[in-house]
Amino acid sequence: MGSSPQPKSNSFLNGCLIFCIIVFLLLIIGWGSLIGAASFLNVGGRVKPVDAIVVLSGDDGDRILEAVKWYNKNYGNYFVITKTHTEDIGEGQTYSEKLMRLAMEGGIPADSILFTEGEASSTVEEAKAIKQLAQQRNIESILVITAPYHTRRTTIIFDREFSDVDIKVLVHPVEDSWYKPLTWYLSSEGWRQTIAEYGSLFLIWANR
Repeated sequence: MGSSPQPKSNSFLNGCLIFCIIVFLLLIIGWGSLIGAASFLNVGGRVKPVDAIVVLSGDDGDRILEAVKWYNKNYGNYFVITKTHTEDIGEGQTYSEKLMRLAMEGGIPADSILFTEGEASSTVEEAKAIKQLAQQRNIESILVITAPYHTRRTTIIFDREFSDVDIKVLVHPVEDSWYKPLTWYLSSEGWRQTIAEYGSLFLIWANR
């Protein structure tokens, strides 16, 4: 009688099963890491009424629309737009004028809109300009609206810049943003923004 090949066959199947389980676990861990990377960047507490809603520059209007939503729900008295070094966008219009037009189209009264002084070239400079405006206008609380991936860095910067004044700062992400923990890695823009944010966070922590 010949020997049965069954033991070798079982060993091969067991090996394949173990390999598939390991690959599956690695995929789950990798997917979870991608979700966690985006979730770490996206922070922000519950929105509360403030003296001024502040829109950080950096997109084509999503942040403005988010800020308009909260202003129209009576969560702010002033609507602040920051000026940046990218003011000149051609066609006889500046970037902040474009944002102001979007805000007014959303129902924000012109006399409620304020602009920061100067032209900021970074989030740090925006924070400094907002702090100066808040002190000039006796603003005691602000709600900062920015992109989800930008909220952790914004929180760190504003906490640091406002640490010596009695002004309450809340940071809130654009809720209906393209940047979501479950899907950000499916686009090149998602990778670019995520890598850039982690690079900026590393520089902040390295320079403490």
